[in-house]
Amino acid sequence: MKGDPAISRDPAAVLRDLLRQFLLLELWVGLWVTLKNQFRPHITVEYPKETVDLSPRFRGMPRLRYHPENGEELCIACHLCEVICPDDCIHIVSEKKPEGKGKRLVSFEINYERCCLCGLCVDPCPTKPLTAIYMSHDYELADTKREGFVAPLKALLDGSQQKEYSE
Repeated sequence: MKGDPAISRDPAAVLRDLLRQFLLLELWVGLWVTLKNQFRPHITVEYPKETVDLSPRFRGMPRLRYHPENGEELCIACHLCEVICPDDCIHIVSEKKPEGKGKRLVSFEINYERCCLCGLCVDPCPTKPLTAIYMSHDYELADTKREGFVAPLKALLDGSQQKEYSE
């Protein structure tokens, strides 16, 4: 047969290929590369043990601020962040203040399962110079129950607790 590769190859090349298959040379080369790199220092971050330095403009999870002077919630319950949210993950319940003008928060919840962390809720906030809602540097969203993804008012004001990881 003309053009058959098995017939046209020289016997030395055929013998070399048979030895390579029999001795599993590719396997040993791969194991050598693995062994050589096993004891080198790591070039990546070993995540739960180490954390990365975040840039100042990093947008993590939305949080609420306390008023710097009186220590109460800074949110004036204007509902603008709830209206602007494209994912409808912010839910605010407010009532009129008993002492007169304005509203106060009854509840403020963010569902992090639905939140796309876009930061659009921060822009319309009328409290200046500090906005009542801001994008924090919290980025650990993992949880074992669905209820852990709905953040009530207290959790939004105080922040999330540091997660403990076992080895």
